[in-house]
Amino acid sequence: MLVHITDEKTAAAIWRGGIRVPKQGGVYFMPVLQSHFISHQWIRELRRRGSRVQVGVYFRLPSADPVWAGRYNDPHRQMMLGHAIKELLSLDDPLGFEIFIDRPVLASQVKQIRGVPSTVGWRYMPHAHGRPLCGCPTCLPRGAIKSHRLRERLEPSAVLPTLDDVKARLLAGATDDEISDLLWALRRKRRRTDPEFLSSLISSESTSVREDVALTLPYFRHADSMNLLEMLALDLDDNVARAAAEGLAEIASRRSRSSSDEN
Repeated sequence: MLVHITDEKTAAAIWRGGIRVPKQGGVYFMPVLQSHFISHQWIRELRRRGSRVQVGVYFRLPSADPVWAGRYNDPHRQMMLGHAIKELLSLDDPLGFEIFIDRPVLASQVKQIRGVPSTVGWRYMPHAHGRPLCGCPTCLPRGAIKSHRLRERLEPSAVLPTLDDVKARLLAGATDDEISDLLWALRRKRRRTDPEFLSSLISSESTSVREDVALTLPYFRHADSMNLLEMLALDLDDNVARAAAEGLAEIASRRSRSSSDEN
């Protein structure tokens, strides 16, 4: 038996049609073990994305099915489901382990959907309790519960460079670390400016710079954002391509909501 944590709003659709594969990822799940905490460890972290009420979707897959598994911050390896569960059980520290498939779960494979407690699991990272909280967009993404309040508490006096300052410093030849800081500053505010001045960074040799550009472009409400993200979506680095795909999905969702409001 396996469990996939998701928003309660999707429960009815899952009963009818199974679990679909999101455009920017796979279907993530954990095996149901004797340890309820380990099986449901991702609840609090997933809840930070804005889901108020979550449910556990319990389903079955053959143990020989191919899956991807590993710690969330390490490269994932493809293996049979049974081997992935065996590897999880052998770990001294199973927190942060995850398994996913890149194909749908059929409705016939879903056995039960029920509510799960919202207080189970870790937030931000395994064993994060007691550590200083980080206010970067990765640890506190836009739209996460109380993210704005937490970020303001962590960085109440942050002085951000103006857009003209950012352009000038990029033109002057900033280092990779400086570019990362400048792009982070741009992500603190949405703008309608043309992001064309970021196009030169798409060919940067630094994958971290290209990934930062992909994370920054959705904050520009301009048609060129889509064009630049489509270029980054073809990047050979998986992290860059994934960030670009998520950016494209965010822009598409935003445009869809705007169109619905107008209608």
